[in-house]
Amino acid sequence: MKFLIIGLNYLPESTSIGPYTADLAEYLHQRGHLVQVVTGFPTAPQWKVWTSYEGKRFMREMINGVPVLRAYLYVPKKPGRALNRILFDMSFTISSLFGGLTIGRCDLVVCISPPLQLGLTGWFLGVLSRAHLFLHIQDILPDAAIAAGMLNENGLLARVASTLERFIYQLTRGIGVISDGFVHNLITKGVPPEKIVVLPNYVDLEFMRPLERNNSFREQHGIKPEDFLVMYSGSVALKQGLQTLIEAAAEFGVRDDVVFYLVGEGPYLKDLKGKANELRLNNFRFLPLQPREILPVQLSAADALVITQKRAITDVVFPGKLLYYMAAGRPMLAAVSPDSETGRFVTSHQVGLVVPPEEPKALAQAIRFLQQNRHEADRLGQNGRRVAEERFDRRVVLKQFAEHLETLAKKG
Repeated sequence: MKFLIIGLNYLPESTSIGPYTADLAEYLHQRGHLVQVVTGFPTAPQWKVWTSYEGKRFMREMINGVPVLRAYLYVPKKPGRALNRILFDMSFTISSLFGGLTIGRCDLVVCISPPLQLGLTGWFLGVLSRAHLFLHIQDILPDAAIAAGMLNENGLLARVASTLERFIYQLTRGIGVISDGFVHNLITKGVPPEKIVVLPNYVDLEFMRPLERNNSFREQHGIKPEDFLVMYSGSVALKQGLQTLIEAAAEFGVRDDVVFYLVGEGPYLKDLKGKANELRLNNFRFLPLQPREILPVQLSAADALVITQKRAITDVVFPGKLLYYMAAGRPMLAAVSPDSETGRFVTSHQVGLVVPPEEPKALAQAIRFLQQNRHEADRLGQNGRRVAEERFDRRVVLKQFAEHLETLAKKG
C-alpha cells in the first residue's frame, strides 16, 4: 500500500508533533508500505526556519528511509497574533497542495492537524487518487485558539473557522484523536462516533525511564541534593499559561531550598523572562531546550514536574509532556481546570496534584505539600510510571495506529 502523510512538523524537529509524525511514517515503511511525507521546513521551537533550510521553497530529502518533500512556509515574526498564525497555516496548506500534486497516486491520505485547513489539501489530493482521507487531530481547532485567547469566540474568524472545522470532518473517512475528551468534543459537533478512533500519543519506555535524582543534571547546574527542584519542560506558548509558574515562584520569597527551572523555548519566552526579572526572582532559572538524549536525566533530576494551562482550556488539548513526565516516574503538579481532560486524567490516575489554573498561591501550596510529603510524592510518581507502561507504550500504540490505517486503505 502507498500512504501519503501530510503534516506541518517532522524531523529533525524534536519537539511537539514532529517526532510522532516521523515515527508513524517510519513504522509504516518498516511494515513494507510505500510512504511519502509532505511537510514544512523546520521552525520549532524558535519560530524561525532553521539556518540549514533557509532560502528554499521546496526541497526533497530522505530521512530514515522515508522520502520527504518540504514545502514553503511563511513564518511571521509575531506568531501569537491570530491573523499571522492563519497566514502561517495557510501558506503550508497551499504549498503542500502543490507539493502533493507531484507525489502520484496513493491508497490513503493521512493529515495531521493542526493546521485544520490541511484537511482541505488532503481531501483534494485524495480525490485525485481516489483515496480516502484520515485526519489525525493533535489539538482541536478553533477551540484551542479561542481558549488560549488568540481568537474571539464571537468574532468573524472564529465563526468561519468553526464552519470550516465541521465541513472538513464531513470530508474524512476516519478521524483519529489523542484522548477521550476529544471524542466527546467531536460528537457534540455532529461527528458520528463510529468515525472516531482514539490513538493516543505515546512514549518510548526504554528510552524514557526513571533515573537517580541526584545526577549529572543537578551537578552541572549547581542544584544541591537538599534542594526541591520544580521543573517545567517543553514549548513556551500562549496556551501554556506559564506566568502562573513564575508568580508561584515569587511566593517562596528568599527561601533557597526550592528552585524552579523552565527548560524550553518558544514565542513567549521573552515575556516570561521579563516577568521573572520584574519580580526579581533569585530562585528561577531558564534553560534552552536540551538535547533529547539527556531528557531522561533532566526529568529525573526534578522533584516535581509542572503542567500549566489557561483557565479556558478544557477538552481541546492534551499535552504530550504529560506522558514523558509519567514515564520519568516523577509526580506532576497540574495547574489546570479540574474539568479539563488533563485535570481529569491526573486526578483519576493519581499521578499528581491538580490545582486551579492561573492561581499562583494554590500552585505554591501544592509545591510545599509535595516537599513536605516525600512518600506521597514518590507514590504519585510510581503511579505515573505504571500508567505509562499500561497505556502509552510506543510499540503498542504504533501497531494499533498502523493496523487502523491499513484497514482504511484496504476499504478503498
